[in-house]
Amino acid sequence: MSKSLVVVESPTKARTIGRYIGKSGVTVLASMGHVRDLPSKSLGVDLQNGFRPQYQPTDKGKKVLAELRKAAKGASDIYLATDPDREGEAIAWHIKEEIEGATKANFHRVTFHEITPRAIEEAFAHPGRIADALVDSQQARRVLDRLVGYQVSPMLWREVKRGTSAGRVQSVALRLVVEREREILGFTPQEYWNLDAIFETRNPKASLRTRLALLDGAKPNVPDEATANTLAGEIESAQFRVSKVDSKPRQQSAPPPFTTSTLQQAASSNLRMDTSQTMRVAQQLYEGAELGEGGPVGLITYMRTDSVNVSREAQDAARDFIGRAYGPDYVPAKPNRFRSGKSAQEAHEAIRPTDVERTPDSLAGLLEPRQLKLYRLIWQRFLASQMAPAKQLDHILEIQAQPAAAPLRHSYIFRATARETLFPGYQAVYNISDVGKEDSLDPDEPQEARNLPPLKVGMPCDLRELLREQCFTQPPKRYSEATLVRALEANGVGRPSTYAATVGTIQTREYVARDKSRLVPTELGFQVNDFLVGRMPQLFDIGFTASMEERLDQIEEGTIEWTAMLADFYEHFRQWVSARDAVGMASGDTALRLLDLFPADLAWDPPVTRGKRTYDDRKFIESLREQAVEKKKALSERQWKALVALAARYADQLPGLAAAAEELGLAEAVAEFQTAHREKAEEKPGETDAEDLALAQLLDGVAEWAEPATRGKRTYDDRKFAASLREQIESGKALSFPQKNALKRLVAKYREQIPGYAEAAARFGLDNEAAEPPPSDEECAAIAAMLAMLETVKQWAEPVKRGRRSFDDREFAESLAKQFKTKNSLSPRQIAALRKLLPKYAAQIPDFAKRAEILGLQAKAEPKKTDAVCPECGAPMIQRTSRRGVFYGCSKYPKCKFTANELPAPGAD
Repeated sequence: MSKSLVVVESPTKARTIGRYIGKSGVTVLASMGHVRDLPSKSLGVDLQNGFRPQYQPTDKGKKVLAELRKAAKGASDIYLATDPDREGEAIAWHIKEEIEGATKANFHRVTFHEITPRAIEEAFAHPGRIADALVDSQQARRVLDRLVGYQVSPMLWREVKRGTSAGRVQSVALRLVVEREREILGFTPQEYWNLDAIFETRNPKASLRTRLALLDGAKPNVPDEATANTLAGEIESAQFRVSKVDSKPRQQSAPPPFTTSTLQQAASSNLRMDTSQTMRVAQQLYEGAELGEGGPVGLITYMRTDSVNVSREAQDAARDFIGRAYGPDYVPAKPNRFRSGKSAQEAHEAIRPTDVERTPDSLAGLLEPRQLKLYRLIWQRFLASQMAPAKQLDHILEIQAQPAAAPLRHSYIFRATARETLFPGYQAVYNISDVGKEDSLDPDEPQEARNLPPLKVGMPCDLRELLREQCFTQPPKRYSEATLVRALEANGVGRPSTYAATVGTIQTREYVARDKSRLVPTELGFQVNDFLVGRMPQLFDIGFTASMEERLDQIEEGTIEWTAMLADFYEHFRQWVSARDAVGMASGDTALRLLDLFPADLAWDPPVTRGKRTYDDRKFIESLREQAVEKKKALSERQWKALVALAARYADQLPGLAAAAEELGLAEAVAEFQTAHREKAEEKPGETDAEDLALAQLLDGVAEWAEPATRGKRTYDDRKFAASLREQIESGKALSFPQKNALKRLVAKYREQIPGYAEAAARFGLDNEAAEPPPSDEECAAIAAMLAMLETVKQWAEPVKRGRRSFDDREFAESLAKQFKTKNSLSPRQIAALRKLLPKYAAQIPDFAKRAEILGLQAKAEPKKTDAVCPECGAPMIQRTSRRGVFYGCSKYPKCKFTANELPAPGAD
């Protein structure tokens, strides 16, 4: 492979592979993930020409592609060794598309499911070609997600809140969480009682706790205390004998090795690792971990898989290890086989260790704690999957009530169960309950740790105590990340590569919050879900989303064509969303065709001024002509949509519009714009909404309004805003969805000044939690002391811009001082930020150490450079200090957010 270029995704993978193929003349480079994508500021899909994606190099990809082109010029062969799935195939295709013009090299596609010398050698010995069907499937998924997100999200902005977004899969995940929460909120607990009897036997002398299992031959239904007491009275007067002693053998088969979803579930339940953390650590184990002087070693197979298949070599190695470590009885007569789901890619393997001889104990001290824990879980599960089943006995003992004197009105049978393990089998290695089983334990199931006394049928028993236990039925539990992943998989929604991102997105978007590891929808989450499901129930139907996943699988199998699938979807999609939101982007001469329809002598409407802006239709069209004709610059999606809207408004003066709209596929959008213009022109003041007015009137009693606050270029004045909403309601114009929510938040803000707020909160669905208690005198004194310390600071740090936000320490300190002066309080979050800010300027504050000790402040520790590099981006790692102690993070933060509790060896991951 002289003068060869090998391209992988990450620096870590490049180092590991480079160790195995590091011959002279071979260069291994990392693409750092996707090198190009759809544009971020436009739809990027040509709806008129077969849904052709309009890809652009990403900001990171521009630099990577330049490096790859340079390396490709001198190469005779280029091996694209990206991950063995849809995303990896697409990355390989994008790289080839971008660099093949800069080289005469031959391109090869190599795939492997584990990074080991044998697998790498085999892959490079038998290279293949890029799988077009896999690329088409990934492109279809990307375009599908873009169409939904880009054309539905604007509706959310208008109706719910700016900045919200919809996603084909994430919105279904949100729907599951919201519907579960509503099920919990609507749940009515039902009372029931358990009757537990403690019996003693004379020979052998033993004590046994049992539960009433059959009442008149059926499962007991004891609905209240009165019934429980009536039954108890009769039971306590009876005599008892053993009526049944039985033992049934059972065999519990080994679980299959991990797939992506089951690994995420097990890690969440047993290691308390969230889905994204699990995948990050698993990727580190897959790409290679430092185990000493030999360099990085791939420890597990590819971690994004829905297959439970295991290679024959790995199976034979496991069986050999089991026989030596545990004995021949633990090796099943025939190798264990497991059936994958129908969507699984059979060529893939389950997640397993690359070398079963590399035990977790042998890696202790070489891996980070989280890496070791996850590796141990994967190793144990794989080894267990190849072991013999556990052999057990289920014991059942029943005691029946018999009349002592008077006949009994009911028949009573009490039962005790136990499970005895005769041969542990796979449980000698792995005995962890699958996720969710802890939520639904059946009290009648035999319990492993329990022993039953050796009684025989007919033996008398003495009732020593009858316990009455009041219980209530419980609502279903909220989803955890693990159980949500399981629900998505069970419903056929999403695929292994998307689970972690889906669960993470609904949290970062603040649609869902975590409460003690459980997922709870926020108010915004409820609003987003209700709007999407209410407006487009078919699009965000769980069954429909699952069927789309199946069609994407069919594209991958080559049974359907991806553009045909998108055309069929889009035909339905246009019926669910407004045609005005689905006009897409102008392409080619489309914009010129529409601009040419506007004649020079058009009777334009006069300019309209709204606030500080003036809207002039004539000047707008002229600016578009200049841009499209003279500058030959494409219109943005927003400009194109505005152009279509103007064409609809002036339709009676544009004779050729109907034909052009039909030809360009805009007839439906133009018709909707015309209807909207007509309805707006005919709009008359409606009746005042009584509910909205009653809500606004709650603010009539507010005497002390907060001072207007300026943020950036905008000023927020609660009093003026409340007055404007009141005026709009009284004029008969309905409040929008966001306006109603803003009014509710405003009423909640001034709850202390509103008589009868509790009743109003129940009526209008307002926040009814108590307001933050005012700070104590001691807290006020501490805040004043901290603010006084900042008054001595003369040299402030330069403002830092992150995205659209600018962080200015001086402005922040002045705003805190101003607020404290007017309100005599700061929020807990503001106080925490103030305490964090002070140590930053310790050098300019006299006697800082002494004053800080009194206030419980800590001097800010400067980050320390280390010799290690970040496994995700290759930048240097630095030592930082937080409230929880020392940790290590990437120096490229916030662009890269990788952290670790322990520092890896230099150059390691």
